[in-house]
Amino acid sequence: FDCINIATALHRIARCHRDRGGPSHHGNPTRDVRWNQALHHLSRNLPDFQPRHLSGTLWALATLNYRGSELDTLFEAARIKLRDFGSIDLALVAWSIATLKGEPTGLYEAVSDVAVPQMSDFEPQALANICWATATLRKENDVLIRHAAVVASKLIDADRPFRPHEYSTIAWSMVLTQAREEPLFHKIAAKVVQNVGEFGPQELTNTVWAFASLGVRSENLFEVVGEECKRKLPSFNTQNLTNVAWSYMHLAVDSPDLLD
Repeated sequence: FDCINIATALHRIARCHRDRGGPSHHGNPTRDVRWNQALHHLSRNLPDFQPRHLSGTLWALATLNYRGSELDTLFEAARIKLRDFGSIDLALVAWSIATLKGEPTGLYEAVSDVAVPQMSDFEPQALANICWATATLRKENDVLIRHAAVVASKLIDADRPFRPHEYSTIAWSMVLTQAREEPLFHKIAAKVVQNVGEFGPQELTNTVWAFASLGVRSENLFEVVGEECKRKLPSFNTQNLTNVAWSYMHLAVDSPDLLD
């Protein structure tokens, strides 16, 4: 195996594991006897890893919740080459740090320092990932978040395609980082209203929770989302139900059919 082979193999293992529902359904691949062979190839090829191999492998290990010594080695290799990372790679490193909830000292800050000057190159998924990581790690990073809000607004104005979870994740992240970006929220609201049928329970409830938390009432948002929530209510879990009930009551939105 060379660096491309091992990085691709680990990424596919992690994606398959994620798509099948995680360890509670199919076991964790890291307990497979062949896992150590994969780690051997990883360690052997690591000096030749390029930014995309590093970020993709970190994503894979984070997705698998793997916390072995190889992880620290990977983080350090990423730190050394960070100046060569593009927007996707930077966002994946930040996402991996936040997913594992164990930040190598100063690595998030180093990622942020490199990411901010590149923020105009970030696409919706990378924006959502780095905002989510910042919020999840509870970082006070006004510079990055406000740059992200500006870029997200420009992408929405340019009609660039966002997926539902990208809209909801960016809005959710703005709340947790205490960034009151009302112009962006109104743009997100218009897109949610336009595409509400594509939103699942998590995206619907995270979106209204974010708007309610900031006290932002965009035209028709809560009415349209309320109707969609009623249609999809059988698919809601307890947290979804709690969030949507709190959001409508917090803003005193009249939706008796939804809250009954």
